[in-house]
Amino acid sequence: YLHSFHHFSTRSRPTDISALRMPGTNYNEWEKRAQQLDKEAEQEDKRDEEASSAALGLQDGPQGPPTQQAREQRDQMSGHSQSRKNFIAEQQAREVVLKHESSEEPIVLSADEVGGRAVRLEGCSDVSYEIPEGVSILKIFMDHCSSVQLRLGHTLLTQYIEVSHCSKIVIRADKPLATVQCDECTDDYIRIIFGEPEFIGSVVHQNSPALQLGLDGHDPIPVGVAGKLQFVSRLRSPVTISPDCSMFVTEELLRGEKEFPINAIAGPTPDRGHGEPEAEKAPADEEMDARAEAKREEGNEAFRANDFLQAAVFYTEAINLKPDLYVAWANRAQCFLKTGQPEKALEDAVRCTEVAPLYAKGWFRRGMALHALERYPEAIPFFTKAEELDPKNKQIQDAIKFGHMMCRKQASSNS
Repeated sequence: YLHSFHHFSTRSRPTDISALRMPGTNYNEWEKRAQQLDKEAEQEDKRDEEASSAALGLQDGPQGPPTQQAREQRDQMSGHSQSRKNFIAEQQAREVVLKHESSEEPIVLSADEVGGRAVRLEGCSDVSYEIPEGVSILKIFMDHCSSVQLRLGHTLLTQYIEVSHCSKIVIRADKPLATVQCDECTDDYIRIIFGEPEFIGSVVHQNSPALQLGLDGHDPIPVGVAGKLQFVSRLRSPVTISPDCSMFVTEELLRGEKEFPINAIAGPTPDRGHGEPEAEKAPADEEMDARAEAKREEGNEAFRANDFLQAAVFYTEAINLKPDLYVAWANRAQCFLKTGQPEKALEDAVRCTEVAPLYAKGWFRRGMALHALERYPEAIPFFTKAEELDPKNKQIQDAIKFGHMMCRKQASSNS
């Protein structure tokens, strides 16, 4: 078919060479002219053939199924490549890369600079960063940094920080972190200090013997492990603060279907004792604990949204499911303080100190409830007890000073 199509598209030669041979004619010149005309005709035939092939979609020659399929795959891959480029460009637009060295003053990140985007601290050294309240960041990456301090004063949108190939790092989490990823941190120390027990999620780490975790006011505890295996560290439940027992539990990270981590869920890990395995819990007990933790987390979310009444409801549900969940007692006490119910706050704070006598926040809530009731002299001993357990907590120190001032003022007005 193609041969016939091309045959009919070919033009007849415009000149008969024999007709050009006339008496007195320079045959050589005419021969050259005839060859030129013949060449032009062939070129015109070729142009016609190319035009015909293009019209039929055969400009690359006849294509069988394998050739055509390969071509379609190339076109599809080209489209994927462009999509990938677009995706990378979009991700880069959502990420801010910062590199600072040897800064004596803390670098305070602003909303105009990093708001709504991921922040990558790359190759930074001898510098401190602060993320103040009101500056909303997607997530934070720290890569090949040394001697860097980071204070998290606003909740990250994903509550996620990743630290890789770093040393001499101190992260102070004054807001919740659901997940911290720490990889290949082998030298000196990586210290992550949480302001509250409820701020602690899961810390997943690999080959990071330098990793240390701690609560504000207490010495950090080494949890990192060298080697190729991945581990996850979480808060022990109930929290135990003593030299003989770590407040954190570290275990090998387990993966299930499609390599999804199955034991990296945020939340405290039940206490397994001082190095000894405890008797296995009944499934019903484990389910009850999990439901209580879920309710407590819902309470935290409501509290962060300033919905204190709803938060108190969630904490109550958590307490009903697990009466020894001391953090829920302390948090509900704070809700009652926020809603002007100091008597109820005092009851919850007392219960918290009974369940967890080493938990500084319980004693602090007890003092604050008495302070709200204007029972200032009674509040001072509980503030002092809280300071003994958490000596670096400035909020407790300020409460003691204010409590003493109110005692003097009250005594002056009564005299």
